[in-house]
Amino acid sequence: MTTQTVAEPAVVDTPFGSIAWRMITDRRRSIMFWSLGVALLSLIMAAAYPSIRDTGDEFDAYIESLPEGLQETFGLTGASIGSPEGYLTSQLYSNMYPIVLLILGIGLAAWIVAGSESDGTLEMALANPVTRVRLAVERILGMWLVVAWVTVVSTLMLVAVSPVFGLDEGLPWWALWSAGLQSYLFALVISALSFAVGAVSGSRGLAIAVGAAVAVLGFLLQALSSVAEILESARWASPWYWLLRDNPVVTAPNAMNALLPLALALVFAAVGVAVFNRRDLRLG
Repeated sequence: MTTQTVAEPAVVDTPFGSIAWRMITDRRRSIMFWSLGVALLSLIMAAAYPSIRDTGDEFDAYIESLPEGLQETFGLTGASIGSPEGYLTSQLYSNMYPIVLLILGIGLAAWIVAGSESDGTLEMALANPVTRVRLAVERILGMWLVVAWVTVVSTLMLVAVSPVFGLDEGLPWWALWSAGLQSYLFALVISALSFAVGAVSGSRGLAIAVGAAVAVLGFLLQALSSVAEILESARWASPWYWLLRDNPVVTAPNAMNALLPLALALVFAAVGVAVFNRRDLRLG
C-alpha cells in the first residue's frame, strides 16, 4: 500500500492588507492585554484626580520651589496641578502615557524585520509570493494600527470616566483626543526610527537600544535645555519638546506636535524599507 503525499497548495496571490492582518491576529491576545492595561492606567489616573484637586494648593507650593527646568520638563508650568489641564499634563501626558505607547511601538518595530530575521520567521514569510517592500510596508501599517488601537481604547476610557471625577471641567471637548493623538505621533516617530535601525542592521537589540536611547536622551535634552543655555538652541531636536512645547491637552495638533513627527516617521519608514529591499539577509 502506497501513501500519497499531498503538497500544500502554493499561495498564488494575497490581497493587500493580509500581511498586516496576520500580524495583528497573531498578537490578538497581547493586544487585548495591552488595551486593558493602558485603559486601566487611564482609569486609575482619573480616579486619583479628586484627591490631587483637593490638595492642589499644597502641591502648587511645592512645585514652585522646584527649578524652572524641572517644571517645564514635567509639564508643571502654565496651570495648577489641581486643575484638569495641569493634572493631565503633568501626571499623564508628559511621562507615563507616551512612554507606555513608546514601549509597545518599539517592541513591535524591532520585530518587523530584525526580530523576524533572527527568529527565522522572515524566511518563511518571504517564501510566499510577496515582495520585501510589501512585507515591510504592511508590517509597519500593522504596528501603527496596533498602537493606534491601544491609544483609542485608552482615550475612550478616559473620555468616559472624566465627567465622573470632574476631570473634564474647563477643557474643550477635543482635549483628550488631541493629547492622545499627539502622544501617539510621539511614539510613532521613535518606533519608525527603531524599525529603520532594525531593517538596516538586522539586529533587534540594536533597534530597541537606539529607540530607547533617543527617547531617554531626548528627555534629558528637554530637561537640561531649560537650565543650560548652551543646550537651549538644540532642544528642538528632542521629540519630547515637540510634544510638550505646547500643552497637548489644550493645544490642537499643529506643525510642531503633529506634522513634524508624522513626516519624520514616514521618512524613517521609507529609508528602512529601501535598505531592507536591497540588503543581504541572514536567513536559514
